[in-house]
Order: sequence, then structure tokens, then C-alpha cells
Amino acid sequence: MTRRYTESGVLRLEKELLRERRLTEASTALHTTLDLDLLLDMILKIACEGVEAERGTVFLLSQDGREIWSRVLQGNEHREIRLPLGRGIAGAVAESGQTVRIADAYEDPRFDRTWDERSGFRTRSILCAPIRGRDGRRVGVFQLLNKAGGPFEPSDEVFLDALSVHAALALENAQLHRAALEKERQDREIRLVQDVQRAFQPERSERRAGCLELAGLNTLCEHASGDYYDCVERSDGRWGVVLGDVSGHGLHAALVMAQARAYLRAFSQVRSAPEAILGEINDFLARDLTAGAFMTMFLALADPVTGTLAWCNAGHPPALLRRARDGVVVPLGAQGRVLGVLPGAGYPAGEVQALASGDLLLIYSDGASEAEAPSGERFGEARLVEFLARHGQGPPAAVLDALAAELLRWRAGAPTHDDLTAIALQRTDRSSTP
Repeated sequence: MTRRYTESGVLRLEKELLRERRLTEASTALHTTLDLDLLLDMILKIACEGVEAERGTVFLLSQDGREIWSRVLQGNEHREIRLPLGRGIAGAVAESGQTVRIADAYEDPRFDRTWDERSGFRTRSILCAPIRGRDGRRVGVFQLLNKAGGPFEPSDEVFLDALSVHAALALENAQLHRAALEKERQDREIRLVQDVQRAFQPERSERRAGCLELAGLNTLCEHASGDYYDCVERSDGRWGVVLGDVSGHGLHAALVMAQARAYLRAFSQVRSAPEAILGEINDFLARDLTAGAFMTMFLALADPVTGTLAWCNAGHPPALLRRARDGVVVPLGAQGRVLGVLPGAGYPAGEVQALASGDLLLIYSDGASEAEAPSGERFGEARLVEFLARHGQGPPAAVLDALAAELLRWRAGAPTHDDLTAIALQRTDRSSTP
């Protein structure tokens, strides 16, 4: 009896020493890599060996704290799995922070057998424990299955609790590294987007011909988008004045913008009406754009000789026409659907406008109307109308400068989330050559 007790004590001591050695090795090994996938695999291996589990998963808490996620190695690739907080045993542990030990998984109503049914694996026992940092904050969950020789024991909980401190610190470092790499990638993409935009449209531009004068403005925000403005000289002498906005941000939006620009410049030379030009652009974009992508556009054909303005609007914010005789601002509202969703006609022409001397047209992107004050309130179309009524006498470049200053005051230091793109077109009757 004494011999058996002694042998049992020696085995227990050897087991504890082995676990201590594994913890010491883990504290070093877990700081040898910043690769998150590799780190998750290492933590899982150490945890499984430490408690003699057959398999398991290491889950991480999402940044918003609403779910847990992990990347599971399948073949040669990692597949991401996500669970809402509170769902299943791992989700419940992540939510409560309380360790769960289950001797027979199939007797526990929280266990979802479908995982076993899909894989052919038979879960017997479960140990699920939170991963906590030194400050006690939960960062993830250990979920370990099928201890060799029987159910999990309290000593297994002690081991995981000790391991979690080392794991949490290593995971935090790896996630910070991944976030830094992602920020660097985003910065590179933003610079590339801005290079694409600047190659096609300058920050400022001005043009005069006949009785017309035009100024354009494009101020890129940190998260560059797919805004586009242009003034294309047609073979009949009219100007194709256009401002468009691609849904979304980033490189994809900038490439769609470049594509739309190419279509606009081509079709504006072979179609004589703005509605026909938009119809052609729409048909081509509808073939090319992925689901959910679209573009809005306001297009005007302005005649520097007569001062007439033919126009069409494809889902874009209304352009604003200020009449010089009384300062009244008239919206040229949306007439057709956005571009790139469905092919086919659907772009009725707006009423042709005969510009009188001093009349000014303002075309803008939602970077103007949706500019936010620190309170979150948007500038809105009504304030744009008020602004134009007060400051729309011209010249066009001065109007755009005043608009940029007005929006800067409105934001009062709040960050901008979209480009500011605008065109001011005015009949001045000051004769000039292009």
C-alpha cells in the first residue's frame, strides 16, 4: 500500500514537473514569432500536450467583443471560423469568463453534435477555459477535447490558467504586428489610389471659352474614394462637364472611376445628347461591375457660344443653378438611376437651361453635402443652397474656395471621410479662347 502510494506520488510529481517545464518552454517559444496563424497553432499544441487532450481550438475575442473567432488548419490552408458571443460552450465561456469542465459531452445540452456528425469525430470530454492577460482581461478561449485516460481534472484548469498569461501576451503582440502590417498595406493602397486620381484629374483646374468660365476642385481625404470630375471639349465645340462618384473607397473605386472616365471621353464624341452618353456608359459598366458596385454621375453639355446647358443626372445629388437676376437657387434633381446596376435605357434628359450672364451652376459630390460637424450633423443640401445664394456671384474659382472654407468651418476639426469634389460653371460673357 505504501509502495503504491509512493509510486503514485512520484508519478504525480513527475507530471507536475513536466508541466512546469512546458510552461517555461512556452514562455520562450511563444515569443519567437509574430505570425498569428503560427502562434495559434503553437498555443494549441502546448495546451493539448499539457492537459493530454486529443484535439482542440484556440479562439480569440473579436475587437468589438461580439464574437470569437479562430483559424483552423485544413489541409495546407487555414479556414476562419466565427461564433457569436454566448453561443455554444466556447461562446458561453468567452461571455462569462468561467471555466467549464464536461465529463460527457453528449449529456450536456449546450454541446452541438453537428460538429461531430460532419467530421466523424466523437467528442467525449471537454475543457473550455478563458485566456486572460496579466490584467485579467479576456482575450480568447481554450477549447480542448478528449483527455487521454478519462475526464479532465482540476489540475488541467490550473495549467491552462498559467499558460493563458503567456499566450495572451504573445497574442497581443502578434495582433498589434498584424494591425501594423494592415495599416501599412492600407496606406500603400491609398497612395496608389491618390496617384490614379491625380493622374486623371488635378486638384484644381480652370477653363474659359466664349461666354463660359469653369473651375474644378478635388480635395482627397485620407480614405481616397472614386470621385471624378472632368471637362471634355467635344468636336462640336461644346464642353462635356461631368462629376461622378463611385460607391465605396480604395483602389477598386479608383479603377472604376478611371474606367468610367475612358467611356465618358469616348462616348461624348459620338453621342450628341447627355442622356445617350449616360446610357452607353451604363451599359458598359453594368457588364463590368461586381454586385453591389455602382456609380452616380451628373453630366452637362455646355455651349460656350450660346450659353445653353443640356444635362442629365444618373442618381447624383442635384446640381444647383443660381440665377444672377434674383439670387434664387434651382436644384437640377435626379432624373435617372445610378450607373452600372442594370443595362438599358433609363436616363431622361433634364430641361435645357439657357444661362444668363452671371448665372452659375454648382455640381458637387456627397463629400460636400455629407460633411459632418463634430456633433455628427451633416451639412446637407439646404445649407448648400443657402451658401450658393450668398456666395454664388463668382468667379467660379472663388466660389469653390469659399465652399471649401465653409465646409472647413462646419467640420471644426472633425475628420473628413470622403473626398470633396465640385465644379462651378458660370456664364460671364467675357470672351476668351480655350
